[in-house]
Amino acid sequence: MWNEEAVYAALGGPPNNWPRQKTFDNVISKIPASEVRGSNWDPNSIMEYPFEPGLIDEPAQYRSGLTPAGGLSALDKSYAKQFYPALGNADVTDLNPLQSVPLTIAAGQQINLRIVPDATRQYEIRTVGVSDTVMVLFEDVNGELRYRTADDDGGEDRNAFIKVKLYKGRKYMVRMRLYFASDAGATAVVMS
Repeated sequence: MWNEEAVYAALGGPPNNWPRQKTFDNVISKIPASEVRGSNWDPNSIMEYPFEPGLIDEPAQYRSGLTPAGGLSALDKSYAKQFYPALGNADVTDLNPLQSVPLTIAAGQQINLRIVPDATRQYEIRTVGVSDTVMVLFEDVNGELRYRTADDDGGEDRNAFIKVKLYKGRKYMVRMRLYFASDAGATAVVMS
């Protein structure tokens, strides 16, 4: 529960300089519970903003202000696992040199491509066709995916492209999210 007039005054001044309606829409207004898929309020969530003293009326312990701990809270981690479950083998396609994998996914969907190089050398991974994607390369280190590099061609007149040295015997994962394709199934990812 907000001290609404204090919120309007605080956010109406620097650095925000928000008009009343924007403050109402962004802070005061409540989304109906039936339209939300999430947890109960988590004051330590990475999604929580800090608030100065005097803006929150209830819960009483936050009347003196709210300063989230920073980072992912236990509840953030729990919900992330529900929204983004671990991949099973059925969710992964192998990407091999000189073979293309069609992007038969819809906008907003993701494809997961496993790479196990048979030689240590420079590889090029690229999309072909007219599409906007984000392509992220991870190295699988003892079952934990570690970020290596990425390319996002969204809104640009080019294709996603990564050139990187991969090592024989190591495992890699390319995760691609499709923003747009001009023709479903007419785009692909290729490794050479």
